[in-house]
Amino acid sequence: MTQPAIVIIQARSSSSRLPNKVLKPLAGQPMIWHIVQRARACQNVGHVVVATSVDPSDDALAKFCTEADIKCYRGSLSNVLSRYLAILEHYDYPYFVRITGDCPLIHPPFIDRQIRALIAHDADLVRCDAPSTLLEGQGSCSTRSLRRVAQASDHPDDQEHVGARFYAEHPEAFRTVGLQLPPHLKDTRWRLTVDEAKDYQMMATLYGALYKGRPIPLEVVVDYLQCHSKVAGLNQHVEHSAINQELVARRAAQQPPLVGTLPW
Repeated sequence: MTQPAIVIIQARSSSSRLPNKVLKPLAGQPMIWHIVQRARACQNVGHVVVATSVDPSDDALAKFCTEADIKCYRGSLSNVLSRYLAILEHYDYPYFVRITGDCPLIHPPFIDRQIRALIAHDADLVRCDAPSTLLEGQGSCSTRSLRRVAQASDHPDDQEHVGARFYAEHPEAFRTVGLQLPPHLKDTRWRLTVDEAKDYQMMATLYGALYKGRPIPLEVVVDYLQCHSKVAGLNQHVEHSAINQELVARRAAQQPPLVGTLPW
């Protein structure tokens, strides 16, 4: 192992709001394929693994990963945390990147900066100095922190959302490093998560216009959305799930002491 982190992309086909979304096509390839390609562009990442379930509903996803030469682990459908722990036990990386399978525009430079911040300050979590809807679904953490969560909590929300509730409710239990975002990433105008049909319609339109065989730079995405308000507005009224809204609010209200700050 020469790189400090592993990317784990959690994905399943039984999404209640948009079933089978991870295999829906964007510019001719399934959404999960694009997420993997972007994750592989990270400089500080050694492996990229899709973490899905053993449920028959995920057979097609696992089959696609095998055929596309994408590493895939299958575990519990409901206990997503256990999938992460099993992968981290097998690969033994000190840091991991949690990517959700509904964010096909993850930003490799942001992921690399998070990993550098964690290493520089021996930290467990990263806290950005401003909110940004451009950067959702791509968080880096220490492996030791996730093992601590697994020992301390058996809450169903932590099992489903990979410790997110415990992290939000007990920030004092972890070493948190601050990350200063550049002005162009401090943006909350756009929704780049695919949860519902309108999200997929927007993303498919965007990919159809911009994808040229290589990962689309995030700056190009923002420029496009600024110039195409009708496309950008397709999913502006879609809301995150109730649990995600609650956890975002909890994290925003908490101000844990920082062990350091890394400028961009």
